Amino acid sequence: MLRGKRTTMMTAVALCGALLATAAASPALAERDPRSTLRILVAVKQDETKSVKQDETKAVKQRETKAVTLTCERAGGDHPEPRAACRLLRRVHGDPARLNVTPDAACTRELRPHAVVVAGMWRGKPVSFGRVYGNACLLRAAGGAVFAL
Repeated sequence: MLRGKRTTMMTAVALCGALLATAAASPALAERDPRSTLRILVAVKQDETKSVKQDETKAVKQRETKAVTLTCERAGGDHPEPRAACRLLRRVHGDPARLNVTPDAACTRELRPHAVVVAGMWRGKPVSFGRVYGNACLLRAAGGAVFAL
């Protein structure tokens, strides 16, 4: 049992690292708005025990990985909650690692890793953040509207 959880977490960490490298390597992102433009990616580790028909695999992968752009000089981009997300980021000076929206959240111990990557610029300074949360509840508790994709 422990070995399976360890393998799942290692896979999620590797996924997070790959997403961080991809997002941080995008020079076009910094050129669009050098002030406050962030690319946010959330990837969910798929349950390998579930059998998915081959024609449904693409649809499942699209649901399990989401990426949006958030701009904050004028709240916008394709983020679903840009104003709330920008408000939270302003409180932590654009540092997603300092987000802790609901510190006393009552989350289950379900293990379904969610990797989040944030890369771009915040008020002219580069931002590069990546972390794996044990499940969706822990992800929402930490990032609130910022990670709500």
